[in-house]
Amino acid sequence: MKPGIERVISVNMNLLRDCYYIVDQTRPGDAMALYATLRDDVEKRGHIMFVFNGAVFPLGFIKGQILRRPDFKNDAQSLIQAKADMLYVDKKYQNNGIGQSLLRAYEDYCAQNGVGQIVLYSAPTQQALRFYAKNGYECVNNNYLMRRNLNLHGR
Repeated sequence: MKPGIERVISVNMNLLRDCYYIVDQTRPGDAMALYATLRDDVEKRGHIMFVFNGAVFPLGFIKGQILRRPDFKNDAQSLIQAKADMLYVDKKYQNNGIGQSLLRAYEDYCAQNGVGQIVLYSAPTQQALRFYAKNGYECVNNNYLMRRNLNLHGR
């Protein structure tokens, strides 16, 4: 396994098991949902996934999807929006820049594909809210919904 960030287009059983382990450390309920849907989301539904590989096993991953939202002010255009569904880092490797690297890889991919805004639901923890705020995301309506507008020309 080559260390660094890699885009995933096919989810094998080893990767599925490793991602399950990463999620199960902090959000066990989400781990079962991940196990049931990750392969279909990436391989059949076209979700975007990046993995941060360590020397031996993955240390974190991000998954999301590109959506289109109608612009009701101008019927001729639509705003391309992406949703980040999951961002998890192995608990032993948190606070080492892995989450930020994964988020940047996802944002860069989205910007290269015409996405103007990324939305996500943050975990309801101060650590998660601070992480996203530090990375340019703002709360919407004082809840855990967050968004970031991408500068498509400056990336």
